[in-house]
Amino acid sequence: METKECEICGKKIRGETTTIKIEGAEFNVCPDCTKLGVVVVKKQTIAPRVSSAAPTKHVKTPAGAGKTAKNYFAGLDNEIVEDYDAVIKKAREAKGLTQEELALQIKEKAPLIKKIERKEIHPEEAVIQKLEKALNIRLMESKETGETFQSHKSSGATLGDIAFVKRK
Repeated sequence: METKECEICGKKIRGETTTIKIEGAEFNVCPDCTKLGVVVVKKQTIAPRVSSAAPTKHVKTPAGAGKTAKNYFAGLDNEIVEDYDAVIKKAREAKGLTQEELALQIKEKAPLIKKIERKEIHPEEAVIQKLEKALNIRLMESKETGETFQSHKSSGATLGDIAFVKRK
């Protein structure tokens, strides 16, 4: 029997998974996570009957049918350092920049920088990368080792990992 992994919590699933829809995206999940979305009922497609007298048609396979699916969750086993607000503020002040000047430099709005430095919001990955580059700092660390590194190096998290990071 094939074991699969729940795309939300990461639990191992034996047998069939349930497909649910959350905000337009479909996920294969374990029984515990089915309550998080709307269960999608797949319609069974019935192959048309072909009589021996009818000419056969050659069917093209869809583009990319043999390719492996892109892992959209790659790079998510990292998390932002706990004191990201202090790290950003200290680096900004060390460079002699105001919040407005930093915002202009990374092409973001000043209120965003203010909220990040007050730890009111967690910055998105794109903003983290801009801040790391502009301030020459590292804001991302590996969950397993606690070792800081560039935010674009990693793979293998589940949607549940992301939800946990956002709630902190």
